[in-house]
Amino acid sequence: MITPFRGRVLAEELTVVDVGEHVAVTTLARAAFDEARIAPDLRAAVVAIDMAVSTTHRRPRTTLDAVRRVEARHVKVRGVVQVRKALSLASERSASPAETHTRLVAQLDAGLTGLRVNAPLFDLDGVLLGVADLVDPETGLVIETDGAGHREIEQHTLDNRREEAFERAGCVVVRAMALDHRDRWGLSARIVRGRPDAARTSRRRWTLDPPPWWSTWPGARPWH
Repeated sequence: MITPFRGRVLAEELTVVDVGEHVAVTTLARAAFDEARIAPDLRAAVVAIDMAVSTTHRRPRTTLDAVRRVEARHVKVRGVVQVRKALSLASERSASPAETHTRLVAQLDAGLTGLRVNAPLFDLDGVLLGVADLVDPETGLVIETDGAGHREIEQHTLDNRREEAFERAGCVVVRAMALDHRDRWGLSARIVRGRPDAARTSRRRWTLDPPPWWSTWPGARPWH
């Protein structure tokens, strides 16, 4: 659906694409600003920004700073307050809308702060355990989001192996499935219960500090 907008668009918020002829369109930063501005609620606004700025995909993207610059130029536009709040919650490391929704449940409903997004976890010998969708660095609580693609047998097998590696290293894992997002408060309660369980775990055989090889391994590029 196309929503007409008669507001001001500045010259620096326009770019030209060649589709047989030169057509002026808004920049990705301005498009993300507008999508977040007209989103039906705050969480949808955060998803819009997260997906526009995500560094985990090889696709055109913008940055949080670029969207913030657009927001600063349009202080009286309808929906700008929602954009401002969404920017305070947005992350450049979210890999999917489902991951963003899970993070917002953990932050806004369960009250967790300081979560690391798509953070690589290593054992104490420097071996990669896996990239955790969310991890609480204080306790080792790992929160994983299983979207539609995770139901495929190959991906499901990889997910199980990664979860086993996390748990052997002393982490506690909470998984969020698609149905869990229909019961936001139930998911929030599971996350709240998981944190003290993780804090009580006597084994801490994991670290967020990357070994030297991580900075040069091509496979690590999306997670830097």
